[in-house]
Amino acid sequence: MTDWQPDADRAVLQERAALFALIRAFFARRDVLEVDTPIIGRYGVTDPGIEPLMLAQLQGGQNENTPRFLQTSPEFAMKRLLASGSGPIYQLGKAFRRGEVGARHNPEFTLLEWYRPGFTLDELIREVGDLVSECLGGIGWQQHSYRDLFLEMLSIDPFTASDAELEALGREHAGNDELELSRDAWLDLLMTHGVEPGLRDLGAVAVVNYPSSQAALARCEEVGGHVVAR
Repeated sequence: MTDWQPDADRAVLQERAALFALIRAFFARRDVLEVDTPIIGRYGVTDPGIEPLMLAQLQGGQNENTPRFLQTSPEFAMKRLLASGSGPIYQLGKAFRRGEVGARHNPEFTLLEWYRPGFTLDELIREVGDLVSECLGGIGWQQHSYRDLFLEMLSIDPFTASDAELEALGREHAGNDELELSRDAWLDLLMTHGVEPGLRDLGAVAVVNYPSSQAALARCEEVGGHVVAR
């Protein structure tokens, strides 16, 4: 019986530890404080697209029968710290999400999350680019707008194309005539099946200026709200 053995060998563990050390050194140089917030909370998350894992019972105390939830991200606890005046902070720790199982998803995973009070979107994009570049051995990175990528790779303007045009192109890329999707869902499909494969040749890419329907809680950048700062 060898099924007790871990999947990761020592070399992988060393590489992972080196990556974590690099991330921590990156933020230490920039005076971003590492924090560690609880992973068990009294409440879940309000995002309808994320389902938390619930702990049915915690033994002991007056509230032993009250459900508790494993954090889907440290966002809420970290924002409490921000509101209390913590300044820039980051966390590298565990998060949990129910139902996310597949080749690229696991119910338990390690998440890096950080906050930069006072940063503009451009400053934050540059910091993300610098971090990714450093983690991947000094590769460069580029910035492209959502519209320009659709025009270049799909020859369609995602802001002005009709629903029928997006659907026709989406079916072509999906190879499925039975899909019944909304405009936003067709845009998502075209991004994943038509645009993102072409980004491989460009290296690391920051995509900016999404349609407003593709970005929750983002600031509008154009009159009418068609483009948002995502």
